[in-house]
Amino acid sequence: MKVFKEDKTEQEKIAAFFKEETTYFPNHVLGKAAACILVSISSILLIIPFAEYENDMRMVIVYGFMLYAMGMFSYGTKYASYTEPLTKKVFSISNLTKYLPVSRRQLTIFRIKKVLKPCVIVTAVVVGIRCLYSVAVSGGVSVWDFVLPAAFMIVLPVIVELTRG
Repeated sequence: MKVFKEDKTEQEKIAAFFKEETTYFPNHVLGKAAACILVSISSILLIIPFAEYENDMRMVIVYGFMLYAMGMFSYGTKYASYTEPLTKKVFSISNLTKYLPVSRRQLTIFRIKKVLKPCVIVTAVVVGIRCLYSVAVSGGVSVWDFVLPAAFMIVLPVIVELTRG
């Protein structure tokens, strides 16, 4: 697919930019802390099989997936905003990288890759524990135990990163 073709040289330039500009500003540390808290709460909700909710999918969708989306959004703020050390003003990374010889598309691909790494790990853990819980409690595993968490926990953060400016 031509839209998401990765240019290695531009990706290396973006990685070097973030490596040089990586400092522990309070908004980055708080973003990671908020992500850990929100993803932990949503993971606990998503581990329980849907049959246990007595067909009340609103709780899973609203609380589980939306908390997860907010957690991944706060995790990705490091790659979307930059705080000036002296003035404490927050700038968009897109505005800063327009002076680099990289395209906006490559920056989006870079952010998606950075956010997808923890998403895949969390999804694997949640689906694994969820399947063990389903076997222990109900004696079987449903297709929805794999499909729904995997679809939302991987696709939702990608959509969030694509819509981020």
